[in-house]
Amino acid sequence: MEDPSAAVRRWRILTGKKVVGCPPRFPVPELFHSVGMLPLLVWNEEERNLLFSLVDEWAIIQEPFPEGLEGALDWVESIAELAEALSGEPCTEGAVDRSLRAYRERDALVERLRGHCAAFPRFLDPGTLHGVIDSGRFLPVETHAILLERILGEEAPAACAAEADGGDPFLLLARRTRAEMDRAVR
Repeated sequence: MEDPSAAVRRWRILTGKKVVGCPPRFPVPELFHSVGMLPLLVWNEEERNLLFSLVDEWAIIQEPFPEGLEGALDWVESIAELAEALSGEPCTEGAVDRSLRAYRERDALVERLRGHCAAFPRFLDPGTLHGVIDSGRFLPVETHAILLERILGEEAPAACAAEADGGDPFLLLARRTRAEMDRAVR
């Protein structure tokens, strides 16, 4: 996406909700999404300057270095509290669960598109594929999923059922955060 500011501006006008700028590779954008905010994963200073006036809050978040799963859960809960404070909306288990489902469905479409492009190299050139996937950093997850479905056309999967995690979505995010931290250390 050459200029993500138009998409962000449109989202703000249509929803009247807040935009939060997040650091690259932020592990839990679902928490901000679950309280109605648009989390933007801003990769560099150029993007930050381009989007600065459109972002209501910049989440200056210390990288999680908690000890064990309990520390990761504490960190996730602190981000949920921040999301509540910034948005004025409660960050409930149900809202986080719905957000997790939306991100999983979008991610399944991303993988389906990558697979389709690998099987049919002329479907999208690599630069276009990268741009389509990367636009998800600036679009609402539901809008990005619709874009991917339209590109895939008949190749789009039926809406995937959310995996039955059978538990606390905050704990699921803590486990994922912990696993990502462990991978980063290796």
